[in-house]
Amino acid sequence: MNNRLVLSAWVSYDMGNTLFTTGVVGLVFPLWITGDMGGSDGTLGYLIAASMLILFFVAPLIGAISDEFGTRLPFLTVVTLLCLGFTFLIGVYGYVISLLLFSGAVITSQLAVILYNGNLEDISSSKDVGRIGGLGVGIGYGGAILAVLISLLFLDSRGEIFVFKIMAISMFLFNLPLLLFGRYKRLNYSNLSFSRIFLNGISNSIETIKHSGGDSYWIRFLIARFWYFWAANTAATFAIIYATQTVGLTKGEVQLVLLVGILCGIPSGLLWGFLVDNIGASPVLKINVFGWLLLLTLGVLIPMMDLPGYLWWLVGVLSGIFMAGLYVSERPFIIQRAEKNKVGQYFAMYSMVSRCAAIVGPFGWGVVSHTLGLGQTTAAVSLVLCAGIGLLVLMVPSKPSTVARP
Repeated sequence: MNNRLVLSAWVSYDMGNTLFTTGVVGLVFPLWITGDMGGSDGTLGYLIAASMLILFFVAPLIGAISDEFGTRLPFLTVVTLLCLGFTFLIGVYGYVISLLLFSGAVITSQLAVILYNGNLEDISSSKDVGRIGGLGVGIGYGGAILAVLISLLFLDSRGEIFVFKIMAISMFLFNLPLLLFGRYKRLNYSNLSFSRIFLNGISNSIETIKHSGGDSYWIRFLIARFWYFWAANTAATFAIIYATQTVGLTKGEVQLVLLVGILCGIPSGLLWGFLVDNIGASPVLKINVFGWLLLLTLGVLIPMMDLPGYLWWLVGVLSGIFMAGLYVSERPFIIQRAEKNKVGQYFAMYSMVSRCAAIVGPFGWGVVSHTLGLGQTTAAVSLVLCAGIGLLVLMVPSKPSTVARP
């Protein structure tokens, strides 16, 4: 039986992380940089790509080193506090410094996600990992709702910089319980120096990558994840800009559409968690990647075929449903595939692939839409192709795993 306080703290952290992803990265910063600061979607794309490039080199070490230390709490605490500080200061010291602060917030938030995802193993069992993951995603969407409400209340009257501060404070309140009351299983730990732990972390990470090569299903998942995350993550990053500049919605309308999508994602997370526990993570993952293919296609057809703008509401609803499905199905899948005492490293590999996609996706959008001047609709078409490739890779049969499971 999971301790209610521990579970509540874990879910609360998910709310803070979702608030940051939805409110800062997905909503307020894009509006601020393309509105008040005179930037473009290319500026946003290149900035996020640079941040993800840094993460690509740092992320694989975090999971391995935390496994070597035997606890994730010190690392989670440091990166969480850094993320909060960076977010609070965006807009305070001018344009260039704010770009660097946003980049730092994105990097540290993603490092926290690696450690936070690994903590799911500490608070769940194989029988309820889907339910708990679904609970975290479903209730975690409360943070996204709060992000939109903060934006609706203060964006027009107080401005983006004030909203960044309010969101940072809200994130702190959501993150604090896990830092104080989180449950962290102590793995096998030897009293080594930090330098030795660091080197062991690198060595173990390399060995895990080599050893997992015998698991064709895991490798296929990583390849597919690169493609469909390229599509989904890039779409989420540029959705606000695309909806206002290409589809023709107002700033207020896109905030309401985002709110409706989030509200649909809450019960969806619980439903997907139930399905994961009953039919498995892999089938649920395939359903949701197919869903992303459909909603991205609709998003392209609205401006291309001059369809009514109100259809964007359907895009918002579907994105909430299928984003929840990705979150709920992926984490249990990884825990089920990971070898004993190497969950952190498996999540780090998963994160590394995600970072590759998060480098290429925003960078590619900026090149297609801004640098080459082909426009946002063409950039969105490229995301449809990426989602299709990801789905095809997932559907290809694989040979049985040769990696022993615990």
